[in-house]
Amino acid sequence: MDLIRLSIAKPAAVVAAVIMAVLFGLVALNTIPIQMSPDVSRPVIRITTNWLGAAPAEVEREITIRQEDALKGLIGLESMTARSRLSRSQIDLEFAIGTDMDKALLLVSNRLDGVTDYPDEAKEPRLKVAGPEDNRIAWFHLMRLPGNDREIDFYGDFVMMMLPEIFAAMYHVYEL
Repeated sequence: MDLIRLSIAKPAAVVAAVIMAVLFGLVALNTIPIQMSPDVSRPVIRITTNWLGAAPAEVEREITIRQEDALKGLIGLESMTARSRLSRSQIDLEFAIGTDMDKALLLVSNRLDGVTDYPDEAKEPRLKVAGPEDNRIAWFHLMRLPGNDREIDFYGDFVMMMLPEIFAAMYHVYEL
């Protein structure tokens, strides 16, 4: 009975106590790890085919549709999403949870080898297994200096080879 009288006598204290309880509950909800929920993200294979200078309609007609037709009916395939952009075709293949991705990657590669008559300027399709842990942590933009006529693709291997040294140099700079 004393608690009820005290609550009626001091409503501001009751409101403050309720707000604090709600805030502590929200903080606990965001900080307590959920250990019983497994990672249920679906595995994805991304196929990227570049064709420099081609319009999106040409990319779709000459590359994307042919690849889609070849990839239909893959074992474990849940969905296929294709995008045709300026100079690029991108197809995302989403597989069922538990699919052996090594086997799926081999099947996708074999099916893409069956696609023929790509335009002469089109590059070979590149395959990448993607997942939720593949979020980028850094972006690098490469630009040619005026007077440099080499294709930007020429520098890709060099940059990939130099990344560990770049990160090591950045670490030492920040360590000082």
